[in-house]
Amino acid sequence: MGGMPVQPKEETPMVESAEPGIAPAPTKAGGKRTQLKVMRERVQSLTKEVGDFRKSHEVSTKKLEASVASLRKDLAHVRSKDIGEHLKGHEADRKQLEKQVATLRKDLASMKKRMAKEASKSKAREKALTSEILARIRTAKPSKKSRAKTSKSRR
Repeated sequence: MGGMPVQPKEETPMVESAEPGIAPAPTKAGGKRTQLKVMRERVQSLTKEVGDFRKSHEVSTKKLEASVASLRKDLAHVRSKDIGEHLKGHEADRKQLEKQVATLRKDLASMKKRMAKEASKSKAREKALTSEILARIRTAKPSKKSRAKTSKSRR
């Protein structure tokens, strides 16, 4: 016993576990030290797997967060650009519509003036025609028949 390491007297047969990735449990024949050693190995293996999962999860989470931040930045840029372009387009449309309204108002005013002039001209023509007709009537000599009728009716 002086210089030789102590080894277990007999190796325990391993029973297959129903779960993958978990070492099979030793039978009772192995002893407490062997069982503790196997349990320690299982715990270390699980700890390592959990650590690896955490690391990969953190890396993928950081990548996803970076992607989300980039997408948000791009979206904000696109939104502000779209809003700016929309406002510019809206302003241009508004100015164009104001010009059209001003042109239509000028056209309407000129049409009203023309209509007023035409109305006054037609009234003037009407008066001229009426006065001309009255002048012709006054200067016209009555015919013999109309004189005879008027003289008979006077009697």
